[in-house]
Amino acid sequence: MSALPTAIERAHGQAAPSSNIAQAARRFGDDFPTQRRNWPVRAAGLLVVGLLCFYIPWMFAHLATRLPWLAWPFALASVFTGFCVTVSVINSWCSRVTQPRLLLGEDVPQVAVLIPTLGEPVPMVLRTVLSVLEQDYPAERMVVVVSDDAHNPELAVALDGLGVLYNEPLDRWAPGRDGAAKAGNLNSALDLVRRRFPDVRYIETRDADDEVGCERFLRHTVGQLEADDRLAFVQTVKEAQVSAGDPFVNFDGQFYRSQMFARDAANAVFPCGSGLVWRLDALEDIGGFPTWNLVEDFQSGVEALRRGWRGHYLAIVGAVAQHSPEDVPNVIKQRGTWAIDTVRLMLWGDLRGLSLRQRIAFTETLLFYLHSFTVLVYVPVTALACVRLLPLTGSPSSCLQHLLPYALATELRLLVLNRPVGDRRGRQRNPLRSLWRVLVMWTGLAPVYMVACCKAILGGPNRKPIYKVTRKTHEFGWYWRETLPNAILAALVPAALVVAIVDDRLPHPVLLIAAGYWGFMACATLGGFVTRGWFGKRPLRLPGLLDRRGQRTESVVPRAAVSQPRQASPSTPEK
Repeated sequence: MSALPTAIERAHGQAAPSSNIAQAARRFGDDFPTQRRNWPVRAAGLLVVGLLCFYIPWMFAHLATRLPWLAWPFALASVFTGFCVTVSVINSWCSRVTQPRLLLGEDVPQVAVLIPTLGEPVPMVLRTVLSVLEQDYPAERMVVVVSDDAHNPELAVALDGLGVLYNEPLDRWAPGRDGAAKAGNLNSALDLVRRRFPDVRYIETRDADDEVGCERFLRHTVGQLEADDRLAFVQTVKEAQVSAGDPFVNFDGQFYRSQMFARDAANAVFPCGSGLVWRLDALEDIGGFPTWNLVEDFQSGVEALRRGWRGHYLAIVGAVAQHSPEDVPNVIKQRGTWAIDTVRLMLWGDLRGLSLRQRIAFTETLLFYLHSFTVLVYVPVTALACVRLLPLTGSPSSCLQHLLPYALATELRLLVLNRPVGDRRGRQRNPLRSLWRVLVMWTGLAPVYMVACCKAILGGPNRKPIYKVTRKTHEFGWYWRETLPNAILAALVPAALVVAIVDDRLPHPVLLIAAGYWGFMACATLGGFVTRGWFGKRPLRLPGLLDRRGQRTESVVPRAAVSQPRQASPSTPEK
């Protein structure tokens, strides 16, 4: 028996098991959609914009100017929300589904696969490497580089004999290193490939915990690049191993299976770091993986697009993360990093060369994070409305006619946008429940996004926070401190309602709903995020309470409430 099969057998014995999400993606294959019906999105957008134009003039005509400290913040927040919605409608008007261009046969271009690591568990990295080696692409046409910033000798030994190059970059702050974080690691691996493998024309980047999804991933992505000389990169769908119901929306179907089709139509697709293949010429044109921002992916795409290159989005599952953050601190770390990265780039980055359409598309991402500040207006306004301090002076019937149709239309549009295209889980997916989870995460992370925006704005173009790798284990606990801002905001309106009921100060219900619709929604979703603060903790049952039928039973509270230590565990499989 040759050395290589023996090494592969040994690696299989040491590697983490393939996740059930990855296995499902491989069974599904590459039967991705070739078209998308866009008329429901357009119809919902026209409805929202029409009702917005009906509502805004009425709102200004009925502002409670005797309370300027209340009325004008409400008006400004409402106008900003309307502006964000309008930009989103413009961006979603057109969509494009990239048609397949599959490479067949053994005579295919040479591709280098770069896998940067920084202390990930060896079995996890081995699972990723094996999925790369065993996909449907000639092994002799792949150069696989594991670039280890942790300089882990155990990983080097585990990779021995697999035909994989083990690269050790210079230390993160060493002179001569091009970038301290992940970008520096990738640039080190890229330099190795350019020196030793001059025939390589395409570069894949794959996170250390991301298995290959579709087994013909490289045949599809490289086929697109071969067909278009001005195509810089191809991004694919990224999925993740998640708990049942995906409580933290790590699948992000609204982004990968809806929004990205619209971005493709505007040539505003951006790399997402993994499940991604670059043209080497385009990478060299932008000077390698950029190091100015926290992470390299978003900025690298903007740098290529503003130089006249194109990017494509391909709706195949290119990467399946073996782990996804499902404890609040890890989620906050990951999403906060994305927010800082985006706001820094849009405010301080060089965007010269981007078309107007591209700028509008990228502006929507910036507005998404800035819109989090409106929570600080809508929730207090709603609380004050409960005690008859209203920002609007319209009659109940007038409010019912002008504001509620617009508010409900925005929810309808979000429901339409959240309908994923080409999702193999379509029959298992409850649209309303899925949308609610999305709203809980969007609003629940508002305090995180506000802090991230402040850091990006105050830090300026020359000062950025230190990048930290997302933890690859769960640390379940009762994270009440991390969710305390959400709990305080969510409690304002119920507390005001209690005061209003006790003092008999409740306004007309229609007026209350009209003035406080956004605040009520924000409170509900903020409260939903608070419950994520103890996700994963096994319940502790306390004796002595009565259930609904009057029988003795046990109540359930998070174990962390009785000072149990936080625990680390692998991802919970989806059921």
